[in-house]
Amino acid sequence: MRKLSIAALVLAIAAFTPALAPARAGTSEIERVCAPRPDQAEREARFTDRFAEHLRLSDAQKASYKAFQEARKKSVETATARLCAKKPDVTTFEGRLAFHQAFLEDRLDAVKAENPKLIDFYNSLDAEQKNKFDKFREGMTRRGGR
Repeated sequence: MRKLSIAALVLAIAAFTPALAPARAGTSEIERVCAPRPDQAEREARFTDRFAEHLRLSDAQKASYKAFQEARKKSVETATARLCAKKPDVTTFEGRLAFHQAFLEDRLDAVKAENPKLIDFYNSLDAEQKNKFDKFREGMTRRGGR
């Protein structure tokens, strides 16, 4: 169960990783978090295809994974919209702290919304697939990926 919780957290924070990255020249933290990512859908599709192939998912398992992805996408969009609508002042120390707090609170809400679907997907896997899933996620975590 601990591995599942860790995997859920890793999957869930994928969309918000740019907020934790080092500052880019001329780009504020809020701009990085709130800026549209035109290639995001393509990147997610490639990852999903690779992931489904690696685990050899059945059609039912693919549907369960898609339900998780849709829940994740909705929760991330909601959290991002809520965070970016506030337009916090990140030019001050207090403003940056408030931004990070709001970011983490929104992320926690997103994780809570996504976890039931991720657990449903994980429970649909057989023992061999669960083992592959756990190893795949561990490898992604070590490489700093999703």
